[in-house]
Amino acid sequence: MGNRIKGRTKKKSIKAAIHSGSSQQQKLSRMGKVRKRHHAGLDATFIGRAKVLKKLQISLRDFRRLCILKGVYPRQPKKAPKNKKGQVFYHIKDVKALAHEPLLDKFREFRAFMKKVRRSANRHEKDEARRKEPLAPKYTLHHLVRERYPRFADALGDLDDALCLVHLFACLPSDGKIKSGITRKAQQLAASWGAYCSVTGSVTKSFISVKGVYLEADIMTSGQAVPVRWVTPHNFTQHIPEGVDFRVMLTFFEFYETLLGFVLFKLYGEMGVRYPLPTVASGGGGESNVSSATLHPTLGGKATSVLAANLSALQLALIDAAKGNSAADAVKDAMQSNDGNNDDGNDASDEVNRKAVRAQKKKQRELMQSIDEALKGVEEDGDDNEDDDDDDDFVDEDEDQVPIAAPLREALEAIDDSATSINENGNIVITSPDAQKRHQLFHNMTFFLSREVPRGYLELIILSYGGKVGWEGQDSPILMDDSSITHHVVDRPKLLPSYGALPKSREYIQPQWVLDSANFNFILPVQKYGVGHELPPHLSPWVDDNEEGYVPKYKEEIEKIRNGEMLDENEADNVDSGAVKAIIKDSDEVSEGDDSASDKDAESIADESEEDVESEEEDDAVAERKAIKKKQTEDEEAAELAKALMSKKAARLYGRMQHGIAQKQAKVDNLHKKRREIESTREKTKDGKTQLKLKVERLKKERREKEDKYKETGGSMKKKRRHT
Repeated sequence: MGNRIKGRTKKKSIKAAIHSGSSQQQKLSRMGKVRKRHHAGLDATFIGRAKVLKKLQISLRDFRRLCILKGVYPRQPKKAPKNKKGQVFYHIKDVKALAHEPLLDKFREFRAFMKKVRRSANRHEKDEARRKEPLAPKYTLHHLVRERYPRFADALGDLDDALCLVHLFACLPSDGKIKSGITRKAQQLAASWGAYCSVTGSVTKSFISVKGVYLEADIMTSGQAVPVRWVTPHNFTQHIPEGVDFRVMLTFFEFYETLLGFVLFKLYGEMGVRYPLPTVASGGGGESNVSSATLHPTLGGKATSVLAANLSALQLALIDAAKGNSAADAVKDAMQSNDGNNDDGNDASDEVNRKAVRAQKKKQRELMQSIDEALKGVEEDGDDNEDDDDDDDFVDEDEDQVPIAAPLREALEAIDDSATSINENGNIVITSPDAQKRHQLFHNMTFFLSREVPRGYLELIILSYGGKVGWEGQDSPILMDDSSITHHVVDRPKLLPSYGALPKSREYIQPQWVLDSANFNFILPVQKYGVGHELPPHLSPWVDDNEEGYVPKYKEEIEKIRNGEMLDENEADNVDSGAVKAIIKDSDEVSEGDDSASDKDAESIADESEEDVESEEEDDAVAERKAIKKKQTEDEEAAELAKALMSKKAARLYGRMQHGIAQKQAKVDNLHKKRREIESTREKTKDGKTQLKLKVERLKKERREKEDKYKETGGSMKKKRRHT
């Protein structure tokens, strides 16, 4: 052992660290605790997809479905872990939420069920496989909708994607990838949403683009209007691309179908209508109050328009609900019957039980009243408390007047205070002031749509703004030769000869007139929207002209029409020139008998007065230009001085701001330049030729002169055709 002495501690090597002789607490205080791997940091917060699949024990297909339904998406950490760049990460909290999801058990049960079905199919036991088909595990997504959207306003805020996808599936053909049941369900959901918007007058903006028709509706909730925007595809033959994974889209549609069901149930319930809408009874079962001629085949009827079918069903349901609010009456009747049963039971029980029940009900009433007063400020329930405290013998007599809990009362009030109501004549009346104003735009107007006109979005807009619609079809409420039609919508280069036999009281317009009038909330003149005419620009209602700094010319014209100003400057110029010519002609007739000397004197006096006026105007213009230039120089000097006093950071920020303002102004100047060029090309000379035509003639003339000069040299500028 060398020179080591027994009983003494071994000396540390000179290579050992200084703190190696320290205790454990000293090491922790100086060096810190060594972290275990996968317990802290990015490795513990973010997990890769392969590790998540191994932890949840599901396939990649089921994992994608679960993430879409649950609303879980990949997250990108600020600093990606080493050797894991380009990998998909999920947060540990999202993974834990997925691990406790009830749908995960359903997916596992379905996978085990499919194993049994495949086993029977492989054994050629077809009858056994068919017997097991109804035993497949079933699940609902109601708990996911309530979990992801705790408030109704949250659901309305996320309704844009749902409506876009539903309208897309409603237009797709039913082939191997998309089943016909999904297409019918999408059409029914889209029509139910359109029926609600048309009845309540909720559509506020619309715009036609290459992608489709953009629509926006204001849905009232809690006294506030929530804007909902969606896109309706054009009604063309859709070709399904091969690179689209429709399994992912069908998963989204599965969730959005449940979401729209919740939203429509809430909106229809506020109007006092039961959703889904009633269908025609098949066979000799229960009878329905809705005729099969007014319902679409998706609802069990024979109509050809899905929106019109749902609209007719909704109107009939509203009229039935106006006779008696069935939902509120059912709740109240159930409460009264429950109270009566409790009274009978209390009479048969002992006195002790009666006192206990009275005390418990009294406590519940006090709790209800305290909550109700805190939320609604209702004071009428205090009198019931005083009566109960004075004499307990009257508790049984007053139990029919027990105040309803605040949530139930709010639900009943929501049913009564709906977006629509029924007047004495049985007509539907909109209660919102803004919707009433929009609903009066096409009031007392009747539109008829030709067969080439897309009916879906035009029908929705016209009905939402208070008009009546008819179309070429068997179930149309208005015939083509009806004398009440005020506007006939045609999308052809010229009218058909058969239209000559129709009444002359109608206007033939193109579909854009309906959207422009609805966007401006003003009945526009129909001259520019006639059949075969070049249409004016279709302006987007979502562009803020004040913020952009440029107002289109057509919008300025519409504002002039709305304010009652002169519309066309060319017409005004023509009127002025005609008046001037008439005055000159009259003056010539009067002055025929005058002497030539008096004419010369009058001309000389007029010339002198004109020269004086012109000189004064020139002096005023020069003085005004000098004042403007002086003010500009003063402003520039003040701006340079203020910039010199800025700090470096503030000056850099100011420079970036000015650069953005300059870019915006350059765009506006470019738009004004293009506008001036277009106007200059449209201006006509005395000969009736436009500037563009004069330019073409000038270029042709120059071309001919060059050809003549080239011919003198013995050549030709014309290309010779080669004979093959």
